[in-house]
Amino acid sequence: MTDPKSNKSESKTGNFSRRDVLSISAAAALAAATAPISRIASAQAKKPISVSFWTFENPQQRPWVHKRVKLFMEKNPNVKVDFQYFAFGDLGKKLSVGFATGTAPDGFVSQDWFMPTWQAKGLLAPLDVQRLGYSSLKTFTDDFAPAFVAGAVQKGKAYGYPLWFYGYANYLNTKQFKEVGLDAAKDWPKTWEQLGEVAKRLTIKEGNKFVRQGFKFAMHTPAWTMFQFNAILRQCGGAWFDKAGKCTVNNAAGLKAMTIRASIAKQYGAEDPADSIATAPLPQMDWLKERASMFFCHPIPPAAIESQNPKMLSEGYFRPVQYPAVEAGKGYSTTYGFNLVVNARAAKAKQEALQDMYKFMMSDLADAWKDTAPFPPARKTGWADSPLVKQFPYVDEIIIARDRGVALPQTVVYNELADAVHRGIQQIMLNNADIQTTLNEIAAEVNRATAAFKPT
Repeated sequence: MTDPKSNKSESKTGNFSRRDVLSISAAAALAAATAPISRIASAQAKKPISVSFWTFENPQQRPWVHKRVKLFMEKNPNVKVDFQYFAFGDLGKKLSVGFATGTAPDGFVSQDWFMPTWQAKGLLAPLDVQRLGYSSLKTFTDDFAPAFVAGAVQKGKAYGYPLWFYGYANYLNTKQFKEVGLDAAKDWPKTWEQLGEVAKRLTIKEGNKFVRQGFKFAMHTPAWTMFQFNAILRQCGGAWFDKAGKCTVNNAAGLKAMTIRASIAKQYGAEDPADSIATAPLPQMDWLKERASMFFCHPIPPAAIESQNPKMLSEGYFRPVQYPAVEAGKGYSTTYGFNLVVNARAAKAKQEALQDMYKFMMSDLADAWKDTAPFPPARKTGWADSPLVKQFPYVDEIIIARDRGVALPQTVVYNELADAVHRGIQQIMLNNADIQTTLNEIAAEVNRATAAFKPT
């Protein structure tokens, strides 16, 4: 962060002529005449401003955001913020309707996968990084995880100021590892083949019925399907789109990735895709209830573990480790997060007030961690050195997952892509559909959506 440079004035002494005295007197008279103008300008700078701001609901993150907004208003009584929040899955839809009807807020928290859509439609105002406390765009981008830069910086301008960004880890039930003769600290799966073999060893069945699944993929929403599958595709050398914007999930790399995704159930027999008690609020419920030994997930708050399995938390028989990899030791997950953004249609004074609020909100990241751990801020500096952070269990794994992770696909048809991939995986896993045929259908559906997209 940079601090404003102080200006220093110099005074000179010497002999004064009559002309000097007259000049000084004239200058003093001019200063006296213009002083009221300065006071008026200062008063105008403090003119009352009302801004609207939307975010998503989360039991830890939303209260902290609201707290910081309230504190900003206390320190800036001329600014009034109309603060509203919506269910996580509804925020994007509410914003789309708001932009279409002219009722979108002046500022909001954007899930990073929606950034390309807002940018393509010209709906976001570029941010003044110096107003946010940075000397240049480079110092700004250098302070954040690469996955943030991929979605929020375009053509030399920043359109988002990141809140939290985090990767996924493989959460292990270490007690269940020990039960089958495995040491979770040493024997955690580092390749996809190892994931299958370890999951198979952890699985318990009574006849054809699973008592315990060795590993569990999320199947409940398109968002989670994308979070978990994106990194597998990228590790296999795949990409969602080619340079011309054509969906390429159906090429050889896509086939390899989807075969890996299906292998836990189909090859290793360590998962039943139809058997789950996961919910939208708690997608990791099968793991929390010890019905599954491993699960890919964002950082799990201790409160979430305690709410469903107090014994697991009190005895500490869990740990996060990094994603498996095609090549051992090179695992990485998807990293995603949330940006503070400004509506391009907001008046200039509102845009400036919002950026001042964003800078204030993010000025105490130790406080953010205290209230919202284990969700790591996107910023690399200003928080990780805190003793409160260092004492958190496995915080290094959380930070590594964030910094190594790859961004979600940057596309204006993200919703259509996620829906198509989710339906495809359901067909493959629940109805035994052919993988290549299904990937072809996914690509065709996404290409139709891309062709139909209108920037304005």
